[in-house]
Amino acid sequence: HSLKGLENAKILRYAYAIEYDAIDSKQIKRSLETKLIEGLYTAGQINGTSGYEEAAGQGLIAGINASLKIEGKDPLILNRSESYIGVLIDDLVTKGVKDPYRLLTSRAEYRLLLRNDNADLRLRNYGYQVGLISEEQHKKLKDKENKIKEIEEKLKEIKLKKSSNNEVDDTNLLKSYLNSTILKEKTSLYDLIRRPEIKFIDLKNYHNLDVLDEIIEQVEINIKYEGYIKKALKEAEKLVELENKKIPDDIDYYKVPNLASEAKQKLTEIRPTSLGQALRISGVNPADIS
Repeated sequence: HSLKGLENAKILRYAYAIEYDAIDSKQIKRSLETKLIEGLYTAGQINGTSGYEEAAGQGLIAGINASLKIEGKDPLILNRSESYIGVLIDDLVTKGVKDPYRLLTSRAEYRLLLRNDNADLRLRNYGYQVGLISEEQHKKLKDKENKIKEIEEKLKEIKLKKSSNNEVDDTNLLKSYLNSTILKEKTSLYDLIRRPEIKFIDLKNYHNLDVLDEIIEQVEINIKYEGYIKKALKEAEKLVELENKKIPDDIDYYKVPNLASEAKQKLTEIRPTSLGQALRISGVNPADIS
C-alpha cells in the first residue's frame, strides 16, 4: 500500500511464480549494462542465471553501476580473482548460458583467495569507494588490516631459544606438544605456527598476543597457507595484467591478420573489453591473443 497506485489493492491469493524469459547474456557488458541500449541494466534470472544468490549479486552490481553511470563515473568491475560475483558475471558475458547458470565454487580458478573469512578485506574498499560503506566501517577495516600486519611482524620478531639442558626456555604453554628437537637454535613464533599441529590460539597469551579472534583466524590462515596463497596471487597478477590491456570498442576483427576464422567470429559476437576476457572466450586460443 505504500506504492503509488496500489493504495487500495487487495491480495486475493499469495502466490509464487518462476519465469523463464531470458536475454542473451553475451549482449551484456561486465557492468551489466546492455550493449544494445545505453543506460539499461539487467540483473537476475533474465540474464540466464538461477535465482537467489546469483540474482542478488547481479542486482547489487547493476544498481551500483546504474548510479555510477548517472554520476558520469567509471563502472565497478570486479575481477575473477577478487570475488565470486566477478566469476559469475564474467562467465555470463563471456561464455553465455544454455541452462540456468548456478555459481559453484568449482567455477572459480582462484577459490583459495575467495574465502568467506577475507570477504571484508577483498571487497569493503570497493564498497567505500562507491558510497555503500560508512567512514566508521572503513576505519574498522583499515584498523583490521594494520593489526594483521602488526601481529605478523611481531610473530617474526619473537624467537624461542633452546636451553642447555635440551628443554625449551619459557615455553610451559608449548611443552605439552613440543619437544626441543623441533626447535632450531632460534625459532620464531611465525615459523612455529606454520606447523600443522600448532594453532595460534596456543600462543595467544604468549608475549602479550591477546588479539581478536577474527585477527587470529586471518593471521593463522596467512601463515599456514602462505606458499599456496602466494602462488595463487602470482597467477592472479598475470590475469590482472591481461585485464588491464584494453581492446577498443570499434575494432574490426576481420581486418586483423592471422586471426583464426572462429576467433574472428567469436570476438565480433562478444566484443570483449580486454585481452584477459578475450582469452576466456571458447574458440579463441592463445595464438589469437598473441
